[in-house]
Amino acid sequence: MKWLLLIPFLLVVLLWLPLSVRVRYNSRLTVWAGVGPLLARVYETTGESPEPPKPEPEQKQDTPKEKKKKKSLFPEKVNAGLVLDLAASLPAPLAKLLRRVHIHHTAVRILTTGSDAAEAAVRAGHTSAAVYSVYLDYPEILILPDFFREEDNIYAESRVTLRPVALLAFGAGFVIRLVKRRQEREQTNDSSAQAAGADPNETEVQ
Repeated sequence: MKWLLLIPFLLVVLLWLPLSVRVRYNSRLTVWAGVGPLLARVYETTGESPEPPKPEPEQKQDTPKEKKKKKSLFPEKVNAGLVLDLAASLPAPLAKLLRRVHIHHTAVRILTTGSDAAEAAVRAGHTSAAVYSVYLDYPEILILPDFFREEDNIYAESRVTLRPVALLAFGAGFVIRLVKRRQEREQTNDSSAQAAGADPNETEVQ
């Protein structure tokens, strides 16, 4: 029975352990994902250009056949009220969720090249003006001319973390707002139906 008391404690610990995603680009894209300090590589590109597709052999054209109508995945009639309630219930919980997303260790390094040293330096200046006009809060940005490379080199790395408890709060807040809006809409519809069903000729003058 004592072990059962540890289950709520473990659930609380798991809810507060941050989920993290780390992305790195250096001529190839690599993505790690994990929980807490544990990370595992989940995706990596080869960095090689894909081979052009081979031409397929010509096939004989068959006689046209009647095509069967495919069933659509979406219903023909969409509940406009439900769509509006979903859209209206989303912004506030989503804004709170985005505030709980933390970005760590963002680094960008760009080495520019050119036909000569002057062109490489000018391209570095233009790149710096473009990048720093967007990213003003990240000090780990390095843009330099490279006089020995033949092609530009870009290195970027960042890590994003989010606690599961924030996702749980987002889901609960969204559901609560949606249920409230649906109840208000049903009450409004009932009131409108009752008002429309009342016959003004039946009112008696006292």
